[in-house]
This record gives sequence, structure tokens and C-alpha cells, in this order.
Amino acid sequence: PAIARYADRIAGWFVTAVLLLATAVAIYWWRQDPDAAFAITLSVLVVTCPCALSLATPVAITAATGTLTRMGLLVTRGHAIETMAKVTQIVFDKTGTLTRGRLQLLQTRLLGEMSEEEVLSIAAALEAQSEHPVARVIARHGSEFVADHVQSTPGQGIEGHVDGRYYRIGTPEYVAELSGASAPVRESINSQVYLGDAGGLLACFELGDELRDNAPAVIDGLRAMAIEPHLLSGDADRPVAAIAGALGIDSSVAGASPQSKLAYVRGLQERGEIVAMVGDGVNDAPVLAGSDVSVAMGGGTELAHASADFVMLSDRVENLLGGVRMSRRTMRIIRQNLAWALVYNMGALPLAAAGFVAPWMAALGMSASSLVVVANALRLRNTTGN
Repeated sequence: PAIARYADRIAGWFVTAVLLLATAVAIYWWRQDPDAAFAITLSVLVVTCPCALSLATPVAITAATGTLTRMGLLVTRGHAIETMAKVTQIVFDKTGTLTRGRLQLLQTRLLGEMSEEEVLSIAAALEAQSEHPVARVIARHGSEFVADHVQSTPGQGIEGHVDGRYYRIGTPEYVAELSGASAPVRESINSQVYLGDAGGLLACFELGDELRDNAPAVIDGLRAMAIEPHLLSGDADRPVAAIAGALGIDSSVAGASPQSKLAYVRGLQERGEIVAMVGDGVNDAPVLAGSDVSVAMGGGTELAHASADFVMLSDRVENLLGGVRMSRRTMRIIRQNLAWALVYNMGALPLAAAGFVAPWMAALGMSASSLVVVANALRLRNTTGN
């Protein structure tokens, strides 16, 4: 973390200053009282050992990391806790984060001459190559075919050969582009996935999801901590607007591609905001990596986990609130530790230089100072972030 590097730089400057001061003290006392010069110089060196200063940050980060893991948040980057404590804006993907991600195929609307079994089999063959929550639902239906030459366009869909023909499955714009037709208007409140080939659209699959039970409380809790929520999703306007309305999120964007999600976050950052991103899919990987700090859901893809600074060990989105609180508490503990270390050294140094601190007293004082820092940091092990 940046604060740890800063503390290490301070410790380096402090050691240099102490060595110069100890040299001056040794010269002074050698002239005044040669018999006491060595003991006093030794006391100066021992009492000002910057152990507490250097321990202030790492011991607190270590304690907080263990507590966060028990709470269900795995820290994967050194800066994660420090940055999470400063977050002012938080951006959510929709499917699998604020919603359960347990999509169900509600309806299959045929738009061509194929039967429902045929379009489902083709769609399942293509979606078997994807880890997106929508793809998993369709892939569960199984297929007698195996797709080849499959290519994925994050945020748009998948294309490939199935039984000798080339198909696309994904957003209406992406699928309609293959045949040159105009994209159909998405009017349903449910998520819609289209299947088509060079001849036109073949089917529309409507999928439904439900809001996580604790999602409203999470949004309210974030606002109470002065963190503004945003919703970005690749889904159509109506399902995104429905979720945003249910949660009271004022800033929402539908039909967002990975690039537009990243551009949205960059826009917030350019305003001076510290942005956290919560997502779970392959198409979230660029914005997870581009945000100031990021959280991947436990049920998300491996690519999302690799791009995130925190990984939820479960899908309990309420752990996010505890993570923010713990991060802020950790930074308070670190600042307390740094303040104590500096106050102790500044107070003990003149006493040692004046000859009022014996070497054994200096050793006890230095050890006690380090123990105070460690004990203060260990308070983080006995809290849930509240």
C-alpha cells in the first residue's frame, strides 16, 4: 500500500537523522563526560529504533486481511484496503451481482422456420463455450452438436459453426448484423438473447432473474457512508431500469459494452472520484482492472477473479458493506499507529540525549512502543467492520 511505502520512506529519513544526531550526542558527551558518552549514545540509538514506525502499517494490514477473509472477502492486491477506504462512487454490474444470477429460460419465441428443439440445441452448442450467467442457462439444455470456430465478443455475444452453418447468439444488434437486417426493438422487462444466421433472426430467448434479498440494504448502507451507487449493464433498457428503480439507483446505463463501462468509470475518475467496481463476468474484466478498486463475485468467472482486488468467497453481496467499514477502520488504526510511533520517538529522543534514559530503559521503551502498535492493530481481528 502507498501508506506503507510512505512510512518506510519516513523510517529511512528518520534513521539517517538519528545516526547524525547520535554522532553529535557522542561527540558532545565525550567532551563533557567520557565515561557516560557510550551509554548515552547507546540509549539514543536504542530508544529511537523505528520498529514501531515500520510495523504500523503491515501489522494492521495483516490483521485486517485475516478478518476480511473470515468475513468472506479475499484481498488479492496490496493497495485494496487503502483504496477501498477512500471510495466515493461504486459501480455495479447487474446480472450475478445485484441479482442472483440464477436466470431461468422463461420463453422461446421462434422467428424463423426452425423448431424450438432445434434452436435450443444450436444455442446450447454455442453457449457451451461461454462462462456468462446467461450462457450457462441456455447451455444447461444440452445439445447434440459441438460448435467449432467459436469466437466471443465480450458484451455482445458468440458466433461459430454448428452442424456446418454459421450462427450468432447474443444481443439483437450483434445477431442482426450477421444478416444485415435491422435489430428488433427490445420491449420486454426480461433479458433477451437472440439467435440468428446469415438469413436472419431465428429465435429470441427470454430469461428472468430476481433481485438479491439484501441488495436494497446494501445500496442504502453505501449511501449512508457517502458512497454513490451506479448500475451498468449490457441488458436492455427495461430490465435495467426495473432493477435501478427497485433499488433507488439514480445513475444507470443499459446496453453497456465492456468499452463503454470502462469509459463511464474513467469519466468518474476524471472528476476526481475514487471508483469501486463490482462485477462477475468476462465482459467486466476490463472495467474491474481499470477502476481504482474492484470486487469480483464468488460465483464469477476466473478472468473476473484475476482482474479484481477483492474476491467475494460467497455471493453474499452484503459482505461489501463490511469490507468498506473494515477498510476505513484499518486506515484509522494505521494513522493511530503512525502518530503513536512519531510521538513516542519525538518524546523519548531528547530525554535519551540528555542522559535521563539508561540503555536498559531504552530497550524496554522501544519494545513497549512496538507492542503498543501491534496490540492496537490486533483490535482489527475482533471486529466485523462495524
